[in-house]
Amino acid sequence: MPTPLPQLLAEVPALNDPSEPFSYTVDGETIVARWDIGKANQLHPGEVGELNTEFAVVVSFDEAKGTWKSKDHENTSGWSAGGGGLSWGTSMSSGKSASKGFSVSFGGGDGPKVTTWDTKRMKEPLFAFLEVHGWTKKRGLFG
Repeated sequence: MPTPLPQLLAEVPALNDPSEPFSYTVDGETIVARWDIGKANQLHPGEVGELNTEFAVVVSFDEAKGTWKSKDHENTSGWSAGGGGLSWGTSMSSGKSASKGFSVSFGGGDGPKVTTWDTKRMKEPLFAFLEVHGWTKKRGLFG
């Protein structure tokens, strides 16, 4: 028998670790894990810009079956200005994914800034938390 949902949701803040760059919150009857992967200021010869990437996992529950399912959301936006004019854009995706990578940005006088991420670091503690509390991952056509 899984931990009742209200009790489970009340325990979510205990997952937060101040040394990690992501956080877990409750939104209604869902758990949202969010990682602001980075806001990188870019400075290249004759060009300036900014790139921002955010990743989130939303977990929803079926109390009657004692199951949970997750959906990933990734949003990247940015702009640049320079010799080629002004450009901006955004991209969004959702579904099931794993993302890892790194970025290096220069500028601002602080030297290069390196940002790394592996979304597994954010998902594993959350999914283990759900399992320990007796909730089962919903199995379906696509996992």
